[in-house]
Amino acid sequence: MRRLGMPVCDDTILWQLKRDAAVAHSNSTIRVVGIDDWSWRRSWRYGTMIVDLERHSVVDILDDRSVASASQWLERHPSVEIVSRDRCGLYAQAVREGAPQARQVADRFHLM
Repeated sequence: MRRLGMPVCDDTILWQLKRDAAVAHSNSTIRVVGIDDWSWRRSWRYGTMIVDLERHSVVDILDDRSVASASQWLERHPSVEIVSRDRCGLYAQAVREGAPQARQVADRFHLM
């Protein structure tokens, strides 16, 4: 972040993002989500970001990129009706397990 002129640690930004997401979405129902992975450290450790596509805001950041954690998150949010994801089989399996009622949209370039 220092290269961008921001004297803040990467972890501080992620912590703030998670805290704000928890407060903003504590009482709202989430119907349409986008799910994708992102890198904590380039090509070494990945996490999962979940975005409310109706409100255009981050809902949660998961610490890993696994079927188990994504499906557990989806199970805790039974109101999810549509999931936009990349074509990776990992998130397809997570949606099948955690939100079988949800319609999946495989979106190569995440344009939805």
